[in-house]
Amino acid sequence: MRIVGMIPVYNESDIVGHVIEHLISQGLELIILDNGSTDGSYEIVSKYLEKGVLSIERRVTERFEWGLILENLYEMALKHRPDWTLISSADEFHESPYPNLNLKEAIELEEERGYNLVQFNNFEFWPTEKDVASEPDARRRMKYYTWNDDCQFHCWKVSEGINVRDGGGHYPIFPRNVRVSPTKYVLRHYRIRSHQHGVRKIFEERLPRYSEEEREIGWHVHYDKFGRDEKFFVIDSRNLNRYDDNHEWSLKKTFDWTWGLQAKAWAKPPIPPNISTRIANRFPIITKTWKMLFLRKHHRSTREAP
Repeated sequence: MRIVGMIPVYNESDIVGHVIEHLISQGLELIILDNGSTDGSYEIVSKYLEKGVLSIERRVTERFEWGLILENLYEMALKHRPDWTLISSADEFHESPYPNLNLKEAIELEEERGYNLVQFNNFEFWPTEKDVASEPDARRRMKYYTWNDDCQFHCWKVSEGINVRDGGGHYPIFPRNVRVSPTKYVLRHYRIRSHQHGVRKIFEERLPRYSEEEREIGWHVHYDKFGRDEKFFVIDSRNLNRYDDNHEWSLKKTFDWTWGLQAKAWAKPPIPPNISTRIANRFPIITKTWKMLFLRKHHRSTREAP
């Protein structure tokens, strides 16, 4: 079985090499799309070409256009005829839930059982006062996390007609026959890795670049309540769960890193068409996205009518 991981990259030089090496060690082959990194990330990922990385493309855009990036990544992956694909940010580590199976072996097991979509528990790791600043690997440096959500359907069996754009990277949209594995996998996310890194990432590299059109449909709002003070980035370890590399995870949400925005976003709207009812009922944020997409298209047709 061939599983191709898709990694979008923009200025993640301190972590992207670790992510690449992790996924290769898990049996995946990779394709990478760099959106114009200026911190050496492109040079780092280039070292892995033909060493587990199948192809790398560099596409520089003024704005961060996430939907377009997702489509481009999937087009790149399909050229290599994968059986399954996985989407991973450059600061995420996807892991098997089975200690004796790597990620590829676990996905092979899901296919044997007849499933075509894999769901992940999202554990968000945050800097704390207990981090060892001299440790370069975020997984060893940052030991404190909160469970955040499980609306992360990052790995799926390739079939005709899958829409990867409109799910915003959280889930692919199947035209029919979605079969979600009941076993949830592990996603370790290290989006902010220090106070200095967080200020640069949010206020210089993300907020000024986000697509206004995508923000209109509710994407890219998760940093809107952040300030520049350290309190937004370095979290008291007492407000988080500690991970001891023992495959034991707490599903307790102890910290809302969006400072209230997430609770609002998960308010349940009506179920839209063209999506599995099971998934829509379980994950109202998905139906919210579909509703906003519909409203945007309706607004467009009204606005652009002669």
